[in-house]
Amino acid sequence: MNENKMPFWKHIEELRKHIIHCLCAIIIAMIILMNNKNIIFDYIIFGPAKTDFITYRVFYKLANSFLGVQHLNSVSFLYKNLEIQNRQIFGQFNIYVWTCFIGGVILSFPYVVYEFWKFIKPALSDEEKKYSLWILIMITFLFLLGIFFGYFILCPFLIHFGYSFRISYVPKNIFDLSDYISLIVHSVFSMGIIFLFPFLIFFLTKMELISYSFLKKYRKHAFLILLVIASAITPGDILSTIIVLIPLLILYQVSVYISFQTNKKAS
Repeated sequence: MNENKMPFWKHIEELRKHIIHCLCAIIIAMIILMNNKNIIFDYIIFGPAKTDFITYRVFYKLANSFLGVQHLNSVSFLYKNLEIQNRQIFGQFNIYVWTCFIGGVILSFPYVVYEFWKFIKPALSDEEKKYSLWILIMITFLFLLGIFFGYFILCPFLIHFGYSFRISYVPKNIFDLSDYISLIVHSVFSMGIIFLFPFLIFFLTKMELISYSFLKKYRKHAFLILLVIASAITPGDILSTIIVLIPLLILYQVSVYISFQTNKKAS
């Protein structure tokens, strides 16, 4: 019998320790965010609701360069800051806690991935340990890249669609606080998860559940599925759907390449 083999209950105890560390990291990050609520809400959460948001300013400059000043108004995102209202007694407090919790999860994500890596590290071979650290770095990078894409690209387009679409000029567009926060959180967090798609393909390929030939054969079917996912994330307008679909297609191509390299090394 291998003396270094750890009993099952020891694995559970070790896993519990790592989970506690992750929860502590999330709570600490959450407390830090709660103590800086003015920065979190005024400059980050409600940033896309203001006309001077960086994405809008970049878009204005690009429109000014390619279309000219006389056409700038026809491509404007927001003509004025969004009007956001709270209609619940504890609405702002609930939003405050929930948003800081989600922010704590995002902020502590690199550490959570590191704790997961520490848990599985003893079971890895020497060769696997060499590239597992790079996988850890790339997972963190792709997740944060998805977060930035959702915040700086997807959110402004979704807000623009909701702000500009009207059935009539009689109703005023005064947005509810909970709906606005849900839009921001859903867009940002969902894109962070979706950008991890190449590593899902990597692990499925390592487990021999899918292969490079399978991904290549059903490329057209995958395109249809990605189109459905992009439509589900966005409100369904063509521009927002294309904005989301483009990185999804790039991620799929990256996944096909990763699967090819994984099958090549295995053979």
